[in-house]
Amino acid sequence: MAQQKIQLRKIRDFGENFSDTFQFIRQEFKPLLTVFIFIAGIFLLINAIFAGIYNQQALGIFSSLIRGVTYSEDATYYSFFSATYFLLLLMNLLTLSAMRTIIAVYMRYYDEHGISPTPQQVWSGFIRNIFQIFIFSVVRFVLIIIGYIMCVAPGVYLTVVLMPFSFIIVNENASFGDAFTRCFDLIKENFWISLAIYLVAMLIFSFSSGIIGFIVGIITESLSYFTTKQINTGLPVVGALLNLIEYFFYIIFFIAAGLQYYTLVEIRDGAGLARRLENLGSNVHPNTNIEEEF
Repeated sequence: MAQQKIQLRKIRDFGENFSDTFQFIRQEFKPLLTVFIFIAGIFLLINAIFAGIYNQQALGIFSSLIRGVTYSEDATYYSFFSATYFLLLLMNLLTLSAMRTIIAVYMRYYDEHGISPTPQQVWSGFIRNIFQIFIFSVVRFVLIIIGYIMCVAPGVYLTVVLMPFSFIIVNENASFGDAFTRCFDLIKENFWISLAIYLVAMLIFSFSSGIIGFIVGIITESLSYFTTKQINTGLPVVGALLNLIEYFFYIIFFIAAGLQYYTLVEIRDGAGLARRLENLGSNVHPNTNIEEEF
């Protein structure tokens, strides 16, 4: 028996958001994972390579400090915040932007057609939107960092307000300025429920990725020890694997954020209800073939 299509455009409370999140993941697991690997795979691989290189450099610095090698304060600072660090940071932003775009395009297609999109269909929407979403991600990151420096609260506020920007760009074909304004428009009177949803989604993501990451770390370090008879030799590999695992679990967070976007849009515009009423009217034509009599 075919699974019932999940209605994305509807008003959800806190519990319904997470219920629909996991139902959507269960229902779409195989096609969504296929699309994710097909498009985001190269970003994840490059990101993992940079993470491994940076972890190797950081491990070398720590090992030197343990052995008693002294560094000046400036040298230590520049060793940790090297060019590799900033390349890794930029790659993290690009990878997260790619994931946001993939999830937003996938959910838009599912909402409009009621079926799972193919990788080629998601790729088409991905190419149209990735650049704008990446630029918005960089601006958002800078604004949030400034907000956290300013007594934390502005950073938390901007994190919540600007969360649905990728879905706005993809679903509403909004420009940079329009997407920015739309974020503030949607959050009116719905800040606290949105904050709760994003916070719990992040906790689920952190806990899930942490448990799997711990198991992977133990296995990798054990194999490394039995082959080299030294501990910590597998840390760069562990770091790269944990980096990959972490991004896969981001899917949970972004789907929960996407469902909250559809809830906010429904509260604000009622587009989903209007569509259901329109479809109801278009599907009921009991007398279309009967000639009227007067």
